[in-house]
Amino acid sequence: MSEPAPNTTESSAPRYVRHASGNPEVDMFRQRLARSVHDVEAWLGLVNYAKHVGDDALLHETYTDALKQYPSSGQLLASLAELELRRGNIQSAETVFNSSLFSVPSIELWQCYLNYVLKANVDAQGVVSQPERRATVKQCYKLVLDNVGCDREAGRIWADYIGFLSSGQTSAPYEEQQKTELLRETFQAAVAIPHLKVEEIWKNYDGFENRLDRATAKQMLSRTSPSYMTARTALRAMNRHWDAIRRYQPLHGIPAPPEWSPREIDYLDAWKKYLRWEMENPLNINDASALRRRVVFAYNQACMALRFYPEIWIDFAEYLSSQDQHSDALAKMHSASLVLPSSLAVQFAYAEMAEKHKQPNVCKQVYEKVVALARADIDSTKAKYTQKLDKLEKRLAQIAAKKKASEDKQEMQDTEAPAETPLADSDSDSDESDDLGDDSGMDGNSSDASGRERDAATVAMERAKRRINVRVVRTKALMEEDLCQVREPYTLAWIMYLRYVQRAEGIDAVRQLLRRPRSDPPGYLTYHLFVSAAQMEYHVAKKPGIAAKLFEFYSKMFSDQPAYIIEYLSYLINSGDDTNARALFERFQGTSTGDSGDIWSTFAEFEYSYGDLSSITKLDKRFIEKFEHESVLTRLAARYSYLDVDTVAVHDFGFPYRKDHRGDGPGHGGLRRPGDDDAESGNELAAIAVGSVTGRHLRKEQLLAPVTPKRFVRLNTSALEEYDPVIEDFEAPEPMSASYAGGGSGASATEMRPAMSPSTPSTAQFLEQGDVLSYVAAAVSNVDPQNFDSRALDVDALLDAILQTRGIGQQQQQSSYRPLAYMTRQTSHGGPHSRPPVGRGRMSRSRSKGYSEYDDRHGDRRSFGSTRKSPHRGSFRRQPPYSRSSNGGGGGYPARSGGYDTRRVSRGGYRDDNGY
Repeated sequence: MSEPAPNTTESSAPRYVRHASGNPEVDMFRQRLARSVHDVEAWLGLVNYAKHVGDDALLHETYTDALKQYPSSGQLLASLAELELRRGNIQSAETVFNSSLFSVPSIELWQCYLNYVLKANVDAQGVVSQPERRATVKQCYKLVLDNVGCDREAGRIWADYIGFLSSGQTSAPYEEQQKTELLRETFQAAVAIPHLKVEEIWKNYDGFENRLDRATAKQMLSRTSPSYMTARTALRAMNRHWDAIRRYQPLHGIPAPPEWSPREIDYLDAWKKYLRWEMENPLNINDASALRRRVVFAYNQACMALRFYPEIWIDFAEYLSSQDQHSDALAKMHSASLVLPSSLAVQFAYAEMAEKHKQPNVCKQVYEKVVALARADIDSTKAKYTQKLDKLEKRLAQIAAKKKASEDKQEMQDTEAPAETPLADSDSDSDESDDLGDDSGMDGNSSDASGRERDAATVAMERAKRRINVRVVRTKALMEEDLCQVREPYTLAWIMYLRYVQRAEGIDAVRQLLRRPRSDPPGYLTYHLFVSAAQMEYHVAKKPGIAAKLFEFYSKMFSDQPAYIIEYLSYLINSGDDTNARALFERFQGTSTGDSGDIWSTFAEFEYSYGDLSSITKLDKRFIEKFEHESVLTRLAARYSYLDVDTVAVHDFGFPYRKDHRGDGPGHGGLRRPGDDDAESGNELAAIAVGSVTGRHLRKEQLLAPVTPKRFVRLNTSALEEYDPVIEDFEAPEPMSASYAGGGSGASATEMRPAMSPSTPSTAQFLEQGDVLSYVAAAVSNVDPQNFDSRALDVDALLDAILQTRGIGQQQQQSSYRPLAYMTRQTSHGGPHSRPPVGRGRMSRSRSKGYSEYDDRHGDRRSFGSTRKSPHRGSFRRQPPYSRSSNGGGGGYPARSGGYDTRRVSRGGYRDDNGY
């Protein structure tokens, strides 16, 4: 099944070009599409608008333009075909069917085709009665089911086909027998496929067999039942996979180039899991070709949905190759190369597959195409920014010309100005002299004004020049950034091309081909191409001399790139050319201070491994002199290490635990930790990674090391002073009355109050100072422990004093955390035990929209204020039934009235009759 080739290619940045229509809404959508042809919302908005206004011409134009970007979208193809049929363009609709039916496995498109055939063959009564037309419809059903009959949503087509066969009229017994056999075969084929109507069709099949013959029905159904049970079980697993696919699919199912968001990655993973499930043969199909057809159908659906994902195309081709379908695999990669011409992975995989099948012409065509497209991207990027820079340069030239013209004009005015005329001293010419003086003063004012205007114009031009220069610098930086993005694909394309030529034609052909990229202007290629060519000379041609010459030649071009110098240095070290390696290090060790640290580290590893002790000592001394973060200790740690073995640095010097040695220098103190450069530059968050602590990378053995107590900082308590508050003398509270202690006399709450109050001079001082502990200690220190009752403390007054104290909290500020509930206890009608007990935990709704709870044990009632039901069962969010104010008794809390004593208690419980 070949993939329809798009009319535009992604590499050439496809554009939507349409002239203005005069309709603001249409032009708005077209402007969005001109910016991005993959704006799905704009496409659908334009389609919906055309449908809303009934403009079939605009709708047809939109469908045609959209299919240029999404030629494998069954939804768009079916909509276009239905539009053509509705407009009466039968030939155009058939063109759509002929060009897309067999390349797009879309159930919507095939259903549209089936409806078209049925509508063309029905009679006036709406049925297909003529034998010729029934044969045509029958062939159409078979064609549709052969292509999309294994689709998950093909159940309705199977059911319609069975109904069509059942409606046929027979005139002879043999025709009835043929009809019965055809229906049985169709039923058995339909119930063996996991589609959404498999259970419904099985019920119909059961009824069909029982109507024919109950004696043979059981035998027929027992033969078909295993395949049906397998299909039904597979349908449940398939539904789970398709639910995941539907969950992550893009808007309206239309594919779009991936931006690798988490949702897109999940969408790709869902499809890959479904494909693996299909390849595991969940239906237990014994026929290898039938299983292959089913997997190929699933892959075609995946390529239709994941059109812009290269790995799906490559996986599909690899599967076909594993099934010995090499020609189909090559054709699939050819289709992928047309769909994704800018994908290097697809192009390289296509070229390698052609190389396996001994098609060198195809390989060269693919590589030449990739190189040309990458080169075109660089040219277009440079042309775009060069045009912008030219405009800015022209503006700078205009400003310079204007400034020069202004200076020339000023110089000419200064030259042509008349000499200053001296004034007469005689009295007879006094009036004339006064007139001359007035005129000369006016001339002076005008000259000052003109001078100010010239200065203002000069300042404006200088400002404009500075702004343009800033834009020039910014544009050049953006151009370099974009060139870096297109320069690497161009270099990689040439490297892959050279590798293929070396495999196919040898090293001599590589040398001939290398002349082409060498003739490119500076800035088109990175150093990687020439490193690859030099390494190829060394490893393939076995000519280290030519490789060294290539390295030396291009060191002049890339002398400002330490990465290339490191590759050159590594080549000299690996080839055993120690003399030239040391000479190269001496030549480039001072090119730059920051980046050249890697050059120093590379050469230090070589010197530590293969140099003599005197050379090592001299190098360490130079290290310490050049880099401020280096010391004798860091050099010793680097010297006494090899590869990732840093035992000395970790255990003997403790570098991972010391702030003064965290690998800031080029040698990293013997510890090469990723993220050190980011931490040094100030980006601390970028330096923190998995397996790191505050940017310090720790290896596995360090993270699993035993804890050493000596490394922990212990608190020095010797300098702390004990808290010993001074408690002043105060009057002991009066003993509680007997009536209060008994609790059943019916005395009012006011009479039960002890004489102790926070307003006394001995205790008020503590509350004013915010010393609540001293107040509590002073209030209870002289109370008899045997007769102690917590109600000896004035709780309301205490809370009011605490909240009004400056050192504790603001008076009118209400906390957002509400941990307190409120208790209402009746005391004026015989005490709390005068009420009959009620059921435990029963909630009653009060008139103030609050909740109260009764308790069986003491008959107490707890009021929870205005309560809001929580989404969790049996839980309530308690809120204060009133806000704090400065009026009323108790310092802002509700005043005692009506025989009720309102007290605030903690959320965890309330006071009982004994005061606890």
